Amino acid sequence: MLKLAANLSMLFTEWPLRDRFAAARDAGFDAVELQFPYAEPADVLARAAEAAGIEVALINAPIGPDPASLGLACLPGAADLFRSELERGFRYAMALGSPCINVLAGRSGAADWAEGLDRVVERLAMAAELCTAHGVTPLLEALNPADRPDYCVTDFETAVSVLRRTGAHVRLQFDVYHATRMGLDPCEAWERWRPHVGHVQIADCAGRHEPGTDRVDWRAVFNAIRASDYAGWVGAEYVPLSGTLSGLGWRSLLAGVTTT
Repeated sequence: MLKLAANLSMLFTEWPLRDRFAAARDAGFDAVELQFPYAEPADVLARAAEAAGIEVALINAPIGPDPASLGLACLPGAADLFRSELERGFRYAMALGSPCINVLAGRSGAADWAEGLDRVVERLAMAAELCTAHGVTPLLEALNPADRPDYCVTDFETAVSVLRRTGAHVRLQFDVYHATRMGLDPCEAWERWRPHVGHVQIADCAGRHEPGTDRVDWRAVFNAIRASDYAGWVGAEYVPLSGTLSGLGWRSLLAGVTTT
């Protein structure tokens, strides 16, 4: 069986954030992930996770004062801000016991794209230096350009080229929704990029709702992941169509998953 983590920034939003850990546990999840947990003190969230007996698989690094930036790694003149926000995210990851921190690249115009990628390489290396000595793995995610125009890393080829250039312990965050939205077959994309993957997220495409609501062949996707050597968490990061609990029936799709 695949290891499923509930994204508490998108699921269980019927509860206050600190109560979502227990709600996810009661719904059968063994782990959670959070996009931006920074509205609550780290120790408060850590106690909530501990009380629920649930792991925290992933958080995103903070992205600065402007959410529209979609991250700081590529932005000119933002090295000091990137460092301070990264350190804040690292403190949360340590407090929550999260093994992964997703570093968003940010938006970069076409004229500044190559220079922006250079900055992403430099700042991911900074993240690796800070995090990996303490067992926290920085991740880089490719976001599809239809949803996130001007994002600096909009395909897996670019993401992996950045990872190779860092020469450091940074991994790929593989999101089935973004892969499909890029026009890729998610199973073929998985087979190609699996050696670089450090974390997986899922949502159906194109509505970004729970698996089984749109066009992704989830049995094929789950079989591909299960048949590989991937042993990490699979984060359910989707927008429920009609409430979190009523939409959890998609997990029955895992019942037919095999390794052959």
